[in-house]
Amino acid sequence: MSTTLLRTARRRLGATAARPGVSAALELLGAHTLADRADRRRSGGEIVPVTLPAPPGAWRAHRIKALRQGGTDQWVEAFRQGGWWGYERPLPDVLLGAVRRRPGVVLDVGANTGVYSLLAASTRGTTVHAFEPYPPVVAMLRENVRLNTSRGRVRVVEAAVTDVDGTVDLWVPPGIGVVETSSSTDPGFKGGELERVEVRAVTLDTYWRSIGSPPVSVVKVDVEGAEVRTLRGGRSLLAEARPWLFVEVLERAPFAGLEDERRAADYVDVRLSPWEAVVGDRLRFHPLAWNHAWVPSEDVDDAAAVFRAAGLIVTETRR
Repeated sequence: MSTTLLRTARRRLGATAARPGVSAALELLGAHTLADRADRRRSGGEIVPVTLPAPPGAWRAHRIKALRQGGTDQWVEAFRQGGWWGYERPLPDVLLGAVRRRPGVVLDVGANTGVYSLLAASTRGTTVHAFEPYPPVVAMLRENVRLNTSRGRVRVVEAAVTDVDGTVDLWVPPGIGVVETSSSTDPGFKGGELERVEVRAVTLDTYWRSIGSPPVSVVKVDVEGAEVRTLRGGRSLLAEARPWLFVEVLERAPFAGLEDERRAADYVDVRLSPWEAVVGDRLRFHPLAWNHAWVPSEDVDDAAAVFRAAGLIVTETRR
C-alpha cells in the first residue's frame, strides 16, 4: 500500500469508520491495522480478525473476521485468546491445506457460525456451500459472511443435511450462555430436555444435483451424532466426485454405521490429533482426536503430504 494511500486512509478514518465499506476497502489493500481500527469503531470491539497461515509464495497473509457475540461464540473466543492454534488443532490447518491443494466446491455441513466456511472461502477458486439449519445461528452465520471480503464465495443454505428431502425435527439443547453448537436431528444424541424445531432438510445427493453436479473437493460434516444419515444421503456424491471428508466422531457416535458407510465408499479413515495423523486404524473415539479425515483410497499419499505440511507425524496402521 502506497504512502499516499495510507495517509489518505488515516485522515479519513475518524469520520468514516462507521461505514462497513471502509473496512472492506482497507482489508483488500492489505492495511490490516487500519481495517481493525475501523472495525473496532463501528462494532465496539465485537469484530475479531483471525490471521491465517500464508500459502507458499503469497505476499501477505489472508484473514477472516467474525463477531464475538459478546464472547459467546466459542470458536471466535478460542482464536481471539489463543491465536491460530487456539481452536480444534489440527483441523483448521488440515482443512485449509486440503482446500488450497484442491480448490473447488466445498460443502460445509453443520457450518454453525462459519469458521470452516470462512477458512475455505479464503482460497481463490473455491466456492463454499454452508449448511446450517437452526435459524438463530443462521442469522449469525450470515452476519459473519458479510464481514469478509470473500463473502461472494459463500452461499448460506438454511437446511439440515440428512437422508431425506423435505422437513425434519431438529433437537436443540437448552441455552447455556454460548452460541448453540449441539443441535442434532438425532433426539437421543444429547438426552435431557430438548426443544423441537421443524427445519428444512436436504440430502447431499439432491443438493449436489440441483447445482449441476460440479466437482466437489472437500466436504466437512459436523452434525452431532447424525453423521450416518448425512453420509447415507450422499452416496452418489462420494462415489462420483470423490471429495475429501472431514468428519467429527464423538464418544457416542454410531461407529458401526459410520464404518459401513466408509467401507462402502472405499475411503480410508485418518484420525487427527494435534501432533499426529493416524492412517487406516479402526474407527474409534479419542478424547484428543475427535476430528477425522476420510480420504478416498486412491488419494492417501496426496493427503499425507497435506498432513505433513500441517506439522503432523503420519502414522500408517493399514495392513
